[in-house]
Amino acid sequence: MARTMQTAKKANQAKRKAASPSPPAPPPAVAEEERQVKRRAVAVPKQALQAIEHESHNTVPGEVFVFGDGDCGQLGLGEDVTERLRPCPVSVDGKQVLQIACGGMHTVVLTEDRQIFSWGVNDEGALGRETAGELWEKSGNASGQPGDPYVPGKVAVPQEAGTVVQLSAGDSHTCALTAMGAVWAWGTYRDSSGVMGFGTHTRIQLTPVCVYEPRKAEDQVVRIASGADHTAGVTAGGTLLTWGNGQQGQLGRVGERLSDRVKMETLLTPHAVPFRRIRGTSNRISDVNCGTYGTFATTSSGQILAFGLNNYGQLALPGQVPVYAPTPVKALEGKGVTLVRSGQHHTLVLAEGGSLLSFGRPTYGRLGQKDAEVSADAACPEPKAVDGLEGVQVAGAAAGLAVSGCFSEAGDGWLWGFGTSNQLGKGDDDEDEIVPKKLAETKRFANQKIVQLEFGGQHAALLCVPK
Repeated sequence: MARTMQTAKKANQAKRKAASPSPPAPPPAVAEEERQVKRRAVAVPKQALQAIEHESHNTVPGEVFVFGDGDCGQLGLGEDVTERLRPCPVSVDGKQVLQIACGGMHTVVLTEDRQIFSWGVNDEGALGRETAGELWEKSGNASGQPGDPYVPGKVAVPQEAGTVVQLSAGDSHTCALTAMGAVWAWGTYRDSSGVMGFGTHTRIQLTPVCVYEPRKAEDQVVRIASGADHTAGVTAGGTLLTWGNGQQGQLGRVGERLSDRVKMETLLTPHAVPFRRIRGTSNRISDVNCGTYGTFATTSSGQILAFGLNNYGQLALPGQVPVYAPTPVKALEGKGVTLVRSGQHHTLVLAEGGSLLSFGRPTYGRLGQKDAEVSADAACPEPKAVDGLEGVQVAGAAAGLAVSGCFSEAGDGWLWGFGTSNQLGKGDDDEDEIVPKKLAETKRFANQKIVQLEFGGQHAALLCVPK
């Protein structure tokens, strides 16, 4: 099984290197049309906007710790460090950090002075800064002084973007939310055929560019989240925006079949997701969380809606088929859900009272349910409690490709699932964990309180403050 995961990893790296990075120039007619659109947009007066706030914006700075496999630089510890078996601190230009976002093979952080630093794979522009390699060399924009992708490097966000308050990251893209509710992004999205593109006329975006700018207070985005190849944002007015790859239904607004023209114009630009009003509930969205191929939206009345890939019951919906429109998750009704974190084929839910539930694919122990069936095609769509956490007041959680983790109100961590990528932080022990195993304190990782946990494809990252 480990060899299968490693083979898939090498295949993904080969796909990234084979992708053509040259962004085609728009034809004259298209360029003129874009200029006309911009002129019309300027004529529309913008409302006076104020800085946004959302409970998901962390304002307490801490220190970054990483562990797992890092042969492509995703640990940020230099080219010679290809793995860390226990949590290891990362120096981010000597700065404290407010937030971590892990992509498939890259990591980005937001520092206390609101700067963005990135490291890891940059084959498709996910780092947002110049590094060595064909991507920048063929772009015509190389300075001749490329940065090192194996250590944290600063992303130059244009000054007009203003203050950054939140980050999200997917397999090959990164997004940044600003205090005025605009979204900046870079990299690209992928579909089943390879590089899908970043925008209507952009194949790969090398540096940060504005992809969404509000003109009214109700249109300001207050929260962003990313799956492998899609992004979602919640506005102050309660609208859910999605863009990127929608092949598995994860955008919640497109069907199974789309023409190439519709793909470029509709998928890669933020558009609102239509919600059918359900009697006795609100269709105003207050929060969103993305799995690898799925999306969970929370309404202001606390209802959970889901759409996307459901082949192992990871949406807790019946049928094990893709869901293309927002659908109420009846299995979570009445549970007081406060947090949803979804991985590739499984999902974790934090319910009222600090209890943790899981559902989806049970193999490798990722559900943390000791009695779950673990055959190759097994599916567990019914939310059940994670074993081994009795008496633990869970504060946060994360789900990866085949791993899971959580941390308590006291800041202690528990990890379980696939062990071969060293994402469980157990040292030389690379066996799978069927139920949560507490993360041990070490000399480098002592007296630390975990306040955020994130998983990449083969690595994990923690944001910690002193206990």
